[in-house]
Amino acid sequence: MIIGNWKMNTLRADALALAKAVMGMGCSSSTRIGICPPALWIDAIAEVVKHSSILVGAQDCVGDKFGAQTGSINADMVRNAGCSMVILGHSERRARFGESSEKLLNTVVAVLGTGMFPVFCVGETKKQRESGKASDVVVGQLKPLLTAGIDLGGIVIAYEPVWAIGTGLSATRKDIEEMHATVREVINRDDTPVLYGGSVSPESADDVFNARGVSGALVGGASLNADKFAAIVAAWERK
Repeated sequence: MIIGNWKMNTLRADALALAKAVMGMGCSSSTRIGICPPALWIDAIAEVVKHSSILVGAQDCVGDKFGAQTGSINADMVRNAGCSMVILGHSERRARFGESSEKLLNTVVAVLGTGMFPVFCVGETKKQRESGKASDVVVGQLKPLLTAGIDLGGIVIAYEPVWAIGTGLSATRKDIEEMHATVREVINRDDTPVLYGGSVSPESADDVFNARGVSGALVGGASLNADKFAAIVAAWERK
């Protein structure tokens, strides 16, 4: 599974052109490809890709039902717009908006209730890694899901080392394997995909995908370039 997170990028025409380019990549039918555009373009992109196997997702939503929440978009809305998945707990949301795993539980349940699947992000900062707390942090981010009794069979986990996102630093294969093993040990499931999301690029993709326990990638900046995104997908398909 390869998911492109477009973050706060693209205007409408660029977004539609990029979606069409992704749709024309010609990947294997066994490879699940998803794109998460800005919320304003979701319905238009869902229309563009509706006859393909491309999944469309939201970058965030709230778990509450309809009501007095100015500016918020809930799970029912993004599902109605054409989404199959929602990214939750991305490191940028955790850092800038205080989204903890505990606060996200209601949203996870709401997303699952619509028939979509959450792409639940976990990962440690550079300071946490250097202090030897990387595993503890990720375990702490996953535990609330288990405590709440949420069925992890319907969830995708994305491990994103915050210190390797947009910094020029790279996680080694050993780092990736150790952290993915930690995630697997905590969730105790083999059927839950665990993606890697630390600045995946065409140059790093082969090494990432050959790491044990990696089920695919959550791709950031490289997903805004159709050729780079296609190269990452190709790396996944030749692993």
